[in-house]
This record gives sequence, C-alpha cells and structure tokens, in this order.
Amino acid sequence: MTTSSCTGSGAYRIVPSINGSTPPLPHSGQGREFTPRIGLAGTKVDATPPTANISIAADAPDPAPVFYDGMEVGSEATHNGYTIKVTSICDKEVLFDLVSQPK
Repeated sequence: MTTSSCTGSGAYRIVPSINGSTPPLPHSGQGREFTPRIGLAGTKVDATPPTANISIAADAPDPAPVFYDGMEVGSEATHNGYTIKVTSICDKEVLFDLVSQPK
C-alpha cells in the first residue's frame, strides 16, 4: 500500500526483519559500541497520520533499547548523541535521515 507518507525519500532504510539500518549509521567517535542500531517494530500506514514504531539501541553505555512509538514523517528521535528524522513511512519499511551525530 502506498500513502502520502510513503515518499521513498531518506538516506537510511529499516525493515522489521533486520536489526539495524541499511546502510548502518556512521561509527561514534567513542567507539563502535556507542553507535546506535535502529530497528522497526512495525508501521501503521492506515492510521491518520501513518505512524511507525522504532527502537534504538547501542551496546554502550546501556544496552537496553529505547522505544519510540507513533513516529510520524518529520518526527525525530535521539540516542547517544545521534538524531534521526523519519522521512518516509511505507508498509513494513521506514526511511530516515541522520540529522546529527556526536563528534
């Protein structure tokens, strides 16, 4: 299903079956273990507005994932100094851009 939220625009892609984005985020200057992995728990493309449930986790400093439910196109999430912005929500696929990352 294609909706107005399914723009096809974004530098990074996540799908439910893979833990991490394609391509992976650039490594943190603090070390690879501080680099977040973005996961997709699901999308609700029939909702008004369409939403996505995203998880973000890194091995350090705390390996517990942080969940962002109800993300819309334009929503931002931050973890370990990385900020991502959702740019496209399609059925079982989300695209996003990296807004900022730690130096």
